[in-house]
Amino acid sequence: MIRLFQRRKDSARSELDELKRVLRCLKFSPAQTRFAVGTGVCLANSDFLRRFAGMQSFRQIPTGDQKGFCLQLSDLELSLRNRELGMAIGVGLYRIWLTETLAGRRDAAELLGEELTELSRKAACVRLPDGKD
Repeated sequence: MIRLFQRRKDSARSELDELKRVLRCLKFSPAQTRFAVGTGVCLANSDFLRRFAGMQSFRQIPTGDQKGFCLQLSDLELSLRNRELGMAIGVGLYRIWLTETLAGRRDAAELLGEELTELSRKAACVRLPDGKD
C-alpha cells in the first residue's frame, strides 16, 4: 500500500522534471519560436480573462464548466498544430498551468506561471492571473 502512494509521488516528480526539461528546451529555442509560444499563451490567457476575469471566479464555476474550458483549450491547441506549432505549444502549456493550478500542484503551477508570464511579456501581452485566491 505504501508503494502505491510512493509511485504517485514519483510520478508527480517525474512529470515536474519533464516539464522542466520542456521549458529548458524552449528557453534555448529560436526567438521566433519563443515569440510564437508566447503568442499562444496570450491567446489562451486573453480568452480566460475575457470569460472569467480571474482565477477566483473560475474556481467558483461548476467543475464541468471548468473542464469544458480546458477541453476548448485542447481543441484550440489541436487546431493550431497544423498552422502554427509554437502557438499550439503556448496554448497547451497554458492549459497545463491552469490544470496544475486548479489541482493545487504549486511546484508545477508556479514554475509554469513564471515561464509563461515571461513568454507572454515578450509577445507583448497581458500578464497571467497569479492563481492566488
